[in-house]
Amino acid sequence: MCDTCGVQSIFMNPRSKVGASYNPTMYEHYANVLTHAIPIPFAYYGTKHMIESSSTNLQHLVTLIYATFTILLFTMSSCYHLSELLFRPAKPRLRYYLHITDRVSIYFFIASSYTPWLVLRHCDTFFGPHMKWMVWAFAVLGCAYQISFHERYKTFETILYVFIAGTPALVFLYMTDTTGMHLMILGGIVYIAGVVFFKLDGVIPFAHALWHLFVVLGAYIHTFCVYRYLIVQDYKEISAF
Repeated sequence: MCDTCGVQSIFMNPRSKVGASYNPTMYEHYANVLTHAIPIPFAYYGTKHMIESSSTNLQHLVTLIYATFTILLFTMSSCYHLSELLFRPAKPRLRYYLHITDRVSIYFFIASSYTPWLVLRHCDTFFGPHMKWMVWAFAVLGCAYQISFHERYKTFETILYVFIAGTPALVFLYMTDTTGMHLMILGGIVYIAGVVFFKLDGVIPFAHALWHLFVVLGAYIHTFCVYRYLIVQDYKEISAF
């Protein structure tokens, strides 16, 4: 804890030194766990609803891929932060591997978020048909980076996330059907805005939990967008989602 009293000493510890990990307060640990654990059952419900609404095998497949990695993202994040809460001093190796798994799940979540659009929509450009494979290649490269250089180059790691998340969006400029793109872009903006809080641990209280909330909001927007514009074509068929 910091030496001063008040909000900072209760809800936020001092900012970490360069190259060191931030040490959250107990309140921040709880917030980090809950902000990604609570959405898990809702993500499961959304998955079930989307699969039931799918009318083709391809819709079933891309929905299952997208939903699996969305649930995995929230689950691995919750497991890692729970290990931070319960075992931070006692089991460093467990926390280390869970942290890597948490970060790796982000890369695969990004790839899965693009998959429904790249598979179900036509891109009128020479690299469009290949991008659905390239996003997964990016995810594998990100996974390899995490395993090899975990927590060594934090700024570069953040830039890499943004690059991998943003580059495939270029093919949207060449999609013949652009309906739903406004929500897809909005979700992307929410994710990128949340990155600001990702870098503010020790500057504002609960910064990482706020980042989690941006992820939850972005995931909801993208999930509804996939459901509305790729799974259910007739708006009258949409029930509460």
